[in-house]
Amino acid sequence: MNVTTLDYSMRRRHPRVEMVGRVFVHNEEHLYIAPLHNISLGGIFIERVVTIDIGQEVKVVVKAPGLTEPIQAIGRVVRIERGERIGSAIQFHWIGPRFEEILCSQG
Repeated sequence: MNVTTLDYSMRRRHPRVEMVGRVFVHNEEHLYIAPLHNISLGGIFIERVVTIDIGQEVKVVVKAPGLTEPIQAIGRVVRIERGERIGSAIQFHWIGPRFEEILCSQG
């Protein structure tokens, strides 16, 4: 497995919620759009996006058919995977005011 990481000590503290939709990730330079499969209060794994540097802050917006409004968060890229699974792990350090309520209503 080819994994680059910022912090191996990050462990799953929040359960994942299965959710099908799209995730929009943007930094100061680019906007990335990827499929959404699941999310947690602690973060998200973005498939196929490996061009954002580890440690870089990104804004995340999640849109899914069952959501009454988009979920918004800010986080940092903490891991990039380039093996069987390809993508970037983002750990949230700020979540929108209704993020937890919306996410819990989905799970």
